Amino acid sequence: MSDFQVTSILKARKQHRCCECAGMILPGQQYQRVSGVWEGNADAFKTCLPCMEARDWATKQPEWGGDGEHLFYFEMLSDDLSNLAPEIAPGDGRRFRVMRLQCQMADRRKAAADQRQVAP
Repeated sequence: MSDFQVTSILKARKQHRCCECAGMILPGQQYQRVSGVWEGNADAFKTCLPCMEARDWATKQPEWGGDGEHLFYFEMLSDDLSNLAPEIAPGDGRRFRVMRLQCQMADRRKAAADQRQVAP
């Protein structure tokens, strides 16, 4: 649980990396920035809008394993989605959505890795 945190939606002036998918947040794109103090340590997390929307959707699912105190941990969305998928009954369209969100995150991660290999 955070001691305090501030959440804002900003427009990038420079390139950033999403804390969830490791994809690039390019100048001009909007992103979520959460800064605060957790257990006495100050930190800030930048999340691209697709990952923010995926996290918001996932935490609203009845199968979400929140303990009442922590709804999620930053930098853990991919793992959290992996844990959520088997909790949803086969044939339920939400299960497919979880898997699609995971694939989209992997695509953004791969695109960022490919871009780093091409850069001088």
